[in-house]
Formats: sequence, C-alpha cells, structure tokens
Amino acid sequence: MQSPESRNFSHCREVIRACLNIVEERGDTYVAIHKDEDTECLILVSMIRTQPILSVIVADKILFAAGHEQDMYRTANELNSESVTGWHTLVLTDSSIIYMYRQCLWITDALSPDLLTEILCDCITEYKHGREHLAPREPT
Repeated sequence: MQSPESRNFSHCREVIRACLNIVEERGDTYVAIHKDEDTECLILVSMIRTQPILSVIVADKILFAAGHEQDMYRTANELNSESVTGWHTLVLTDSSIIYMYRQCLWITDALSPDLLTEILCDCITEYKHGREHLAPREPT
C-alpha cells in the first residue's frame, strides 16, 4: 500500500505530464519549451523530495541550448535547495546572462491539470513582465 506522500508524488507526476509538452526529463525534473507570439522560454517543473514542494522555473530558452544543460540542472537544484522564489539571474561561463522566474507550491492530491496550467500561465506572464524590465535594451 502506498503512503499518502507517495500517492501525492505519483498524482503530481501524472498532472505534470498531462500539462507540459515535455522535451526532456531527468528524475523528477521536467523540461518543456513554451512558445507564443511574444516569447519563447524554458519551463522546468521539479518535485523536491526533501519537502512536499513543486518548483516551477521559467527561464530564457538559451538555458536549454547545447552546452548549457549542466547549468540548467545545476541551477534548478540550487534554487530548489535554497527554496527561493522570485526573480533570478544566471551568469554563464561566456558572461551572457539568463533571466528566470521561480514559484513554489505545496504538492497535494488537490493539484489538478487546470490548477497547474493556471500556475504555469501566471509564471510565464510574470517572466515576460519581468524580462521586459530587467533585460538590457538594445540602443535605438
């Protein structure tokens, strides 16, 4: 018989898979690409095993580019261990900067595809809004 925590994790995995167009999966970290008329960004959804927390990170798509994969998973793990929400930047070895937004929520069996989709949309909106204000502007 599964424990309530195991059932919650299993339920959340099913909800994540139903909501994300997953392009890569490593353990309980799921990677998807979001693209719309305004932006193209990366979404990382991770289940933190030390606490019943679901982490959602929306970042510049370049984080998924070849050569940055280790940075992507390292960043997700570091943010997950610090449990910090809000805006973050990552400086890569070539001195380029990646912008990201992070939000956390408790893992429960009440998580539905509609609720997760709403959370993902809110995170993407926050990412877009913040990205407009934080990213350096091209000179005109």
